[in-house]
Amino acid sequence: MFFAVPAVESLATDVTGVPNVGKLIAHFCAILWCASLQITMVDLAYRQDYLRTALIQRSFAALVWLCIMVPLFLATNGRNVEFTTEHVDNPRIASYLLIYLSYVLITCAELAFMCGRTAQRNWGTRPWTGWGFAMSSVAAALGVAYTISKGSYVLLYTLGHPWSLAVEEKMSPTFSGLAVIFLFAGLTLPMLGGALRRWRGHEGARQDEESVSA
Repeated sequence: MFFAVPAVESLATDVTGVPNVGKLIAHFCAILWCASLQITMVDLAYRQDYLRTALIQRSFAALVWLCIMVPLFLATNGRNVEFTTEHVDNPRIASYLLIYLSYVLITCAELAFMCGRTAQRNWGTRPWTGWGFAMSSVAAALGVAYTISKGSYVLLYTLGHPWSLAVEEKMSPTFSGLAVIFLFAGLTLPMLGGALRRWRGHEGARQDEESVSA
């Protein structure tokens, strides 16, 4: 998110001398972030004997995508190039964006499913955790909406029937911004619920001690 800010991206370009380096770092971190969330949710949602296999599968998939994206980025990059939907008239930029968006789409779809299932399991026993994972599932669904919004524009532009770029440039940031908000809220709620349970446990234990001493 930090390197996605235009001013920060411009500063990174000036410091490194590499055009669009901030965009590459932002996409690189987004893939690692999605892979980390996948592994975390697999640890919570599936059996422990599947965890090692799942970790290898998700890590390998992220590595494959990065190995495709980085060389394509370096081959396409230049002073007059921007890796945005505004410049998808360049076939290499369109390909790069579609590769990146395909990974985000797949991971967010799986995260929406796993978070939704975990929320359902915790709904009756741990409401804070249930609400947290429900919000995380919404965040993943918004991530899917982001990829559909941006990816559909790239595909339709390639086919010669693009929809409004101005609308796409408003929709995609809205979906991604809401996804971040819901994700951070979803990850925070289970922690708050756990802290509340521990606090209530300490209070109950203290009251029991006071009643015994009385």
